[in-house]
Amino acid sequence: MENELNYNTLIPENIPNERKSALKTLGYYFLIFIVGLNLLLLIAAIWGMVFVTIADINISEHQFNQLLNTVSVYADPLFGVLSLWWLFYYTKKKGLLTLRRININVFDIVIILAGYAVLIASSQLLDIVFKHFHYSIATPDNQKVVEDLLRTNPIIMIISAVILAPIKEEWITRKLIIGSIFKNSPILGLIVSSFGFGLLHMIAGFSIYALLSYSLAGLIFGIIYIRTKKIEVTILAHFLNNLVSILAFYFVK
Repeated sequence: MENELNYNTLIPENIPNERKSALKTLGYYFLIFIVGLNLLLLIAAIWGMVFVTIADINISEHQFNQLLNTVSVYADPLFGVLSLWWLFYYTKKKGLLTLRRININVFDIVIILAGYAVLIASSQLLDIVFKHFHYSIATPDNQKVVEDLLRTNPIIMIISAVILAPIKEEWITRKLIIGSIFKNSPILGLIVSSFGFGLLHMIAGFSIYALLSYSLAGLIFGIIYIRTKKIEVTILAHFLNNLVSILAFYFVK
């Protein structure tokens, strides 16, 4: 088995079942690990306020918000690990996961580096276009949250952003959407997965610039996946992008 997109675990007439299983996986993941996590944090915040009020604890609003932020920081990697375990278990159970030896060759490395260069160039071009038309290119809310966490909780944030995020996001947006749901229509899958990747990063706040910026990154990762047919290559490309961004945050003034 040399690639992801051409595996033969399912015969052609069973492709609709593969698509149905992939859609269920995405739906359950969204409900459990996105909606569920945010609901838990909301419930925790409400009960926290009730407890502080009943116990008459002297705590400022700023201190209470800091406590909630700390809880969410530790909850994110925890849910990240749980989500990866669940994705592995559920996709393997449904026949969507075919275990094979990881195979990274020189061509894949060239594709990763070329993809990163294109990503940087396209991001600069997007900035130029937005500046030309006097549209805001302010730091997206998602990026602000990441930068704040890098200052206060660098180790946990690096684990989440550099290790966990590339694996789970590529698994969801590339492997499931392109590799299963749109297995017979990769171009359509590329469009849907790219836009979905952009929306996935709008949880912290929405902006047109951020949506286009993340969707553009998703487009490049998707092209890499279609070209190499190996999910591990897109994970490494995503890993490289996040790692360089974090290093730049710390060392480039």
